[in-house]
Amino acid sequence: MKRAMTFLIAFTLGLPSLVATSAQAQVRKDVSEYAGQRCNTPPHGSGVIVGQFSGVEESPFISDDDARVPIDRFRCFTSMSECQGWLYTMQSKYTNAGAPSVVRCVRR
Repeated sequence: MKRAMTFLIAFTLGLPSLVATSAQAQVRKDVSEYAGQRCNTPPHGSGVIVGQFSGVEESPFISDDDARVPIDRFRCFTSMSECQGWLYTMQSKYTNAGAPSVVRCVRR
């Protein structure tokens, strides 16, 4: 009984990590940082998927540790997978100077 309970607890604690791993494996990694379309905020109920990214990049002109340039992008997509792939690309490219402050895909 004690072994069964230990197995059940271990399985329950390990299950979310398996689910997260399979979700991460589904993100497209071939999406350009220029994917999607530049757009204004679409109205609610339009079905347009909006991707937002705000982060920082080290300045190419100043070599000081505080020389950071803000990166803010707002794009519209037709599919959630393309938007998530775009976020993956943006995080891969623009997180060397610090963690991003906004990273999301929202269906409007």
